[in-house]
Amino acid sequence: MVATNTTAKKPARTTRQTKSAEKIAQSTEQKLVQLLADTPVQTFPYSRLSHTGLNTRIIPHTDQEVEEMADSIQAMGILQNLIGAELPDGTIGIVGGEGRRRGTGILVMRGVLDADTPFVPVKVLPVEMAVAASMIENGRRKNMHPAEQIIGFRTLQQEGKTASQIGALMGYHPRHVQRCLKLANLAPSLLDALARDAISLEQCEVLTLADTHERQEQVWKEAVEQWRDPAVQTLRRMVTDDKMAISHPMFEYVGEEAYTAAGGTLTADLFSDKDSTFADAALVKSLLAGKLTVLAARVKQEQGWGWAEFRMTELRASGEDGEQYRFAMPKAVLTEEEQKRVSELEEQMEATESYDDEYAIQEQIDDIYCEATYREATPEFRAAHGIWVSWDGDNFRVQPGIRRLTDEDRVAEEQAREERESNVIRHTTPDIPADAYPATLVKAMSAERTLAVQAELAGRPDVSVALLTWTLCLSMFDRSYGKRSEPLKASVSSNQYHLASLAPSGEEGKALTALKAQKEALQATLPENWHLDFTWLLSWSAEQVNTLLGFCAAHGINGIQERMYNHTQKSELDGLEAALDFDLRKWWQPDAESYFGKLTIAQIGKAYEEAGLSARAGEIVKLKRRDAAKAAEQDLNAQGWLPDWMVRTSPTAEAEEATETDAHTTDHAA
Repeated sequence: MVATNTTAKKPARTTRQTKSAEKIAQSTEQKLVQLLADTPVQTFPYSRLSHTGLNTRIIPHTDQEVEEMADSIQAMGILQNLIGAELPDGTIGIVGGEGRRRGTGILVMRGVLDADTPFVPVKVLPVEMAVAASMIENGRRKNMHPAEQIIGFRTLQQEGKTASQIGALMGYHPRHVQRCLKLANLAPSLLDALARDAISLEQCEVLTLADTHERQEQVWKEAVEQWRDPAVQTLRRMVTDDKMAISHPMFEYVGEEAYTAAGGTLTADLFSDKDSTFADAALVKSLLAGKLTVLAARVKQEQGWGWAEFRMTELRASGEDGEQYRFAMPKAVLTEEEQKRVSELEEQMEATESYDDEYAIQEQIDDIYCEATYREATPEFRAAHGIWVSWDGDNFRVQPGIRRLTDEDRVAEEQAREERESNVIRHTTPDIPADAYPATLVKAMSAERTLAVQAELAGRPDVSVALLTWTLCLSMFDRSYGKRSEPLKASVSSNQYHLASLAPSGEEGKALTALKAQKEALQATLPENWHLDFTWLLSWSAEQVNTLLGFCAAHGINGIQERMYNHTQKSELDGLEAALDFDLRKWWQPDAESYFGKLTIAQIGKAYEEAGLSARAGEIVKLKRRDAAKAAEQDLNAQGWLPDWMVRTSPTAEAEEATETDAHTTDHAA
């Protein structure tokens, strides 16, 4: 990035080269100061003074500033001399003090001063020192705008100075000067926008990657229209969309020598932390196409193929390619030695722990198969087939054994397809009479019919229960996924697998074992083709139907408690357990491994206290946790103890809790 002042910024660690530049800058500035001190002040009339492009201050003073300067000069005179250089036309071009010159001009317009009366003090320097003096003088008085520094360096270059000479003269590293000169070649409209702060310095730096002023202005205009103040990275993508980094595999394959020989030029990004150089993408792709075309012809000749074609993209078996070509390369036939080597490599691959090693071994296996495949491609086969050369992103790719389809091939393939299809048993969907009527009418009438069926079914509980039972059975017992008519949209999904994976008892638990046995017994009672309709249930007794319905409904129960925001959800099983008069002890009791072993010593002691074994609790808490867990399994199960949070709250406790909640709410209200 170009600095915004006229003195080089000192980095945190000063290199020897930077120190040298600083010494040169100090020496140059000292020489200029001494030159200015030794140059006598001359008084010139306003008419002798002129504006000059040698002045690096391109952002003019405002009219108000000039008016104020004129008032100051009228009151106190010119307190500091101007700096100028004698121009070929005889005038003194002001390179330092343009604002004071303009202020004097206002006094002439007011009639306070005569234009031809000597009044303005000026030190006149040689023209070759004027720009340097202007940059130092303006930089001292006010930090220079980047655009002014850029124009100053360009002026020095136009005088014949190199980047190194400009750097030595002004105290900047040559790299910094090169960047300024690169910016100086921007379109004039963009430099003007930079001076007006309508575009940032970073945005200008990116636009230098565009090769022409027209391209620079076009990209900036499009970017502003789309994003108003485009991000630097966005602007960079737009500028380089027709370019390619020379680090790209495509450019590396073509080679810089071939690129420059074809008239290509490289564009360097001087403002990147790591130098980035770009090439013309269209030219690189054109050269790549030519190079791969030659490669295809050479491979065709060397390997004896009948034809060769090149395209940037690979040949595919589908789409338009599939209508014109077929992959016909014969399959590899390995020798005994090759098969043995492949087996050894596969064993090595299974033993390796590194992905890179595995990839390297796979490459060896692929090479063996590739060699065997090419071996099967006889000279006669190659003469009748061709190769397809393409670019896969990093390198060229050769697809061998390609057959071009002839009209005879297409006819033969069509006949073979027809023969295959004639041997396929086709299932046709019968005509539905409703298809002859408008879809909106059919939908409306079906809604009317549905309401009527619902009303009728609501008065026939025997059929309703049978239908519900059958529908749930389809979810529990039927493993066929064929299409069937299910008028009742109800289902139950068994979560036994998930529950068994979570529950400590797992597949061997008493509850799961009982459910499996009941399922086998019920499934054995189902008639043949029971899944086709539900009417067979109408002949079953109410007890049989209820047994089957109850079994299916039970599988829809889900009482898993999740914890969110450090708060465990209340169990949804309490009400159901009360209706069942449920006792968990019948199905599960805590043991040392799955429950007590998960508790802290203090929690095990608390369990003893809840079981009425407070005296024993004092002994247990002194044991190691493993021993305490084993003791708890024996002692607490003998008492029929269960964790309080796994047992439903008694009606008395619920009433007491509700009373406490109401009292607490009343207190707050009071």
